[in-house]
Amino acid sequence: MPQTLITHRCASPGIAIGRAHLLATNQSEIPHYWIIDREIESEIGRFRAALDESREQLLAIRNRLCRFAVGEQRQILDAHILILQDELVVDQTIGLITTRAINAEWALEKIIGQIAATFANIHEPYLQARRDDVEQVGRRILHNLSGTENTPHPPPPYPATILFALDLSPAEVIAFPRRHVKGLVTARGGTTSHTAIIARSLELPAMLGADSAFATINEGDAVILDAETGQLLIGPTDEEIAVYRKQQLQTAKIQRAYSKERTLPAETTDGTRLMLAANLELLEEIPSAIEHGAERIGMYRTEYLFMNRQDLPSEEEQCAHYTQALQQMAPNSVTIRTFDVGGDNLVGFTTYRACANPALGLRAIRFCLRERALFKTQLRALYRASIHGPLRILFPMISALDELHQVRALTSEVHAELTAEKIPFDATVPQGIMIEVPSAVMLADQLAREVSFFCLGTNDLTQYTLAVDRGNDEVAYLAHSLHPAVLRMIHHTITAAKRHRIEVAVCGEMAGDPLCILALLGLDLNVLSMNSVSIPPVKRLIRKASVKNARQLAAALLRAATVTEVETLVGQAMELLGN
Repeated sequence: MPQTLITHRCASPGIAIGRAHLLATNQSEIPHYWIIDREIESEIGRFRAALDESREQLLAIRNRLCRFAVGEQRQILDAHILILQDELVVDQTIGLITTRAINAEWALEKIIGQIAATFANIHEPYLQARRDDVEQVGRRILHNLSGTENTPHPPPPYPATILFALDLSPAEVIAFPRRHVKGLVTARGGTTSHTAIIARSLELPAMLGADSAFATINEGDAVILDAETGQLLIGPTDEEIAVYRKQQLQTAKIQRAYSKERTLPAETTDGTRLMLAANLELLEEIPSAIEHGAERIGMYRTEYLFMNRQDLPSEEEQCAHYTQALQQMAPNSVTIRTFDVGGDNLVGFTTYRACANPALGLRAIRFCLRERALFKTQLRALYRASIHGPLRILFPMISALDELHQVRALTSEVHAELTAEKIPFDATVPQGIMIEVPSAVMLADQLAREVSFFCLGTNDLTQYTLAVDRGNDEVAYLAHSLHPAVLRMIHHTITAAKRHRIEVAVCGEMAGDPLCILALLGLDLNVLSMNSVSIPPVKRLIRKASVKNARQLAAALLRAATVTEVETLVGQAMELLGN
């Protein structure tokens, strides 16, 4: 057979070698029909029965896991169980059955379709992933309404099977026998979906959202899924299979070494200690962060709380959520970033017009200062949760002192209200700001006087400094984190932070990129916050490096004029370390 190579970003790392098994979608045609008035109550009863059956199925899977599964697997199933009582799904479906006099399948299909349409133009992957959860649970309810859900997927047909499916829910992934399933490829989903989190917790290589793979794959094809480099090889040669088997053995050896080093400090050969933290957006990711050696949560995103709903999350709901994050991570701290949304994804706010340049529009702190009631509710929830663990609050996209002053004034209002209401809170919670626009860099000296810490958002800082849209394939290659201008921006920010004795962290992709670590170490970073899976290799690199040599490298990089010069210097330094 002709060989095919497909390149796509992977959701869970690893290498899988096996044969492709194409899963049936299990989707039958959804019936559409009208009902008469006296049938409405029985139709609602049929819908509620399907909800109950779906809940029982998910609880059964969860209960089977309780004795041996990690916390994130159980929590993800809990999240899907909660969707079964979500007002947006349940009440509105019942409303359509009642007002339109249509059958339950048709009504549910309409509601799930409305949710999907609401978020069709949202480009934030972690928000898109929450939409997938609702669609997956909706699919389970539909199957139970039609009586097809009780027909599970048959066992994998090959000793080493790589599953190919349109989509897979977390419950479906958990249910497959791990002994024979070596990898996953789906046409839908992404790196932040619950299915991706489950795959990572099971250490199952996964490529999600790779719809192009399904044009050429056939049942039983030999397949290599290289989820380390993001490549899917269909029809490999015997020689290629042999090469990848050797790589599997080497990877397994490295993972065993990482496991042994998990509790070791991220300390250089000359005694400088760095703090390694994790960037998260879901409670379910906290166990994985701890397992990979995260010493704290360096940035916890809150946007997904506003997903899959038409109303806004209440103060009580947010407080309970933040409390859970703090309790799970205690005694280590959690830095929670306030609502960072806007531009082209103003969730639930239909009064705002589309923006020609969303990255430069109403977003992050600008949006929160416009929607003060929303922002104040979040601040109240955060401060109420602060008594349950070490909390730090991070404000995104501060571009001027005036914005920071407005934030501080609103914080003071919240303190006064909570005090008057005799609600306990920690008034000393450290407040920090994201440094991600050039104006904040230039004002770093003044900003550092008024906050407890800086967090460098290097993804956006690179985009705004170089005037490059990272999502535009025509110019994305110019968005280089080691561009001399970006390095000088980082250096300027760190210098100001050190002058005022405040902590400075990097929480963009740069923090987890081995090619950037020596430069950041030489620039005197305190904290690196990254995707959890990046922590072990970054720690190993730090433990092989010396600050003395890293500072010499950083000095040379700050004198460099081109990206090529920077890459050459970094490459030479990495070679000396044996990387």
